[in-house]
Amino acid sequence: MIKKLTLTLLFAFVCASSCFSQDKFKLPSQNWSLAIDLDGFKIESKKTSADGSAFQLMATNKKKGLTLSLFIEPAELAGDKLVCRNYYWGKAEKSPLPKENLKKFETDTLAIVEHDTKEFNGVTMNFHSLNAYLANEGYWIDVHISKVGYKETDNADFEKIWKSISIVKE
Repeated sequence: MIKKLTLTLLFAFVCASSCFSQDKFKLPSQNWSLAIDLDGFKIESKKTSADGSAFQLMATNKKKGLTLSLFIEPAELAGDKLVCRNYYWGKAEKSPLPKENLKKFETDTLAIVEHDTKEFNGVTMNFHSLNAYLANEGYWIDVHISKVGYKETDNADFEKIWKSISIVKE
């Protein structure tokens, strides 16, 4: 019985450490990384600016039809995740893409904006977009997840990703 319990606990520990995939992205000059679960995603491009002060990534999960972009860059203003969201969302609001079902909410570390676009220029899109914003040590981070052909059942995929976003101190 003890042997079986020990094996069960060992399996649970190994699975907890390896079954949850977290990718980490870091600027060369910083002692922290951004961790995010990109399980099932293919990284299409990632680059760090020549001076090492900014990072960007594009990834797709073709099986689920998800697209993800990630930006880490020096903050434009002093402030937290809310200042970051207000700054970037102020720019995004000006795009011609209609924004329906707009939701803004916060977690301990993220300021999130979520919206839909059912139709654009006469084309049905069922486009869903979520931006998660963070601020850390003078840097702003924007993680954008989107999907064309969105259905309510896809919400779990979006939630899994944004709930995995964290800052990891090195």
